[in-house]
Amino acid sequence: MRYDVFGLENPVMDLLAQVPDAFLAKAGIEKNRWAMIDQARHAELLRALDGTPVAYEAGGSCANTIVGIAQLGAKTAYCGMVGADEHGQIYAKKLQEAGVTPFLRATTVPTGSALIFVTPDAGRTMNLFLGACRELGPQDVPVDEIRASRWLYVTGYVWDSGDQKEAATLALRTAKAAGIPVAFSLADPVYATRHREDFLRLIRDYAELVFANRDEALALTGRDHAQEALRDLRKLCPAVALTLGHAGALISIHGDTAYVESYPVHPVDTTGAGDAFAAGFLYGRVTGASPLQCGRLGAYFASRVITQIGPRLSGDVRGLLAPVLDDVRE
Repeated sequence: MRYDVFGLENPVMDLLAQVPDAFLAKAGIEKNRWAMIDQARHAELLRALDGTPVAYEAGGSCANTIVGIAQLGAKTAYCGMVGADEHGQIYAKKLQEAGVTPFLRATTVPTGSALIFVTPDAGRTMNLFLGACRELGPQDVPVDEIRASRWLYVTGYVWDSGDQKEAATLALRTAKAAGIPVAFSLADPVYATRHREDFLRLIRDYAELVFANRDEALALTGRDHAQEALRDLRKLCPAVALTLGHAGALISIHGDTAYVESYPVHPVDTTGAGDAFAAGFLYGRVTGASPLQCGRLGAYFASRVITQIGPRLSGDVRGLLAPVLDDVRE
């Protein structure tokens, strides 16, 4: 196989800024929530930063996971739509530098962008301008590359437009026809609620593995407790990884359930924690690790990410994760 994991989603340029709570209040932004914005509001918020240092990264939930898997040593690829602009070029370059093979299509609409405001308590508030992401259509999906992959990874964030849904569905059908397992992330409680019937059908018909945090799982299933939501998801999909934040995670594969404890740290920025968990977990699946090993690597990867600013772990990633990664290799 050419790739261990092929990802498809929304390539958005992350712009991260550390700000006080007063900044959010003055700008009329609800803390610890995410909001969709248009291009005009995006420009307005950039002006409001007024010299505040901003860090740039090629972001998007799926891209974060795909980069994380590449950092661990697996071969990955990523598909999405960017603008024919500088941000689109930078995005492709950053993926390549991270060891990810990009399959990015370009359009006249500007590259999507996410303004992420990090407050002193490590809270994350995101304002998202999707831009070119919504233009991805089935004609942009490299089906031959998906057929040459061991796993396909898709998130619910591609349910933003009709074209994106068609693109994702083509990718899912291609994987299923080729016998390639699909991992699906619920993305966000808002998406899990808004697209409940589509997601339930997708999980039932295509998914080998589902990622969800507690809020997403409850939103999708309509349950009040994580264990109940896990039980419902197990009926639809062979494998479920349900994260519980600082309380750890529940892992269920073919009916066997294990609890994975979290690794206590002092969080600096929670951006990308769930994406890092998915990266560690999927790497474990690709390399034949046990369900418990997959969960531990995912949890440890997430714990390291939240000690740094941004959605990606910097530095010697394999070295930083060695205490748990070495166990997976055995």
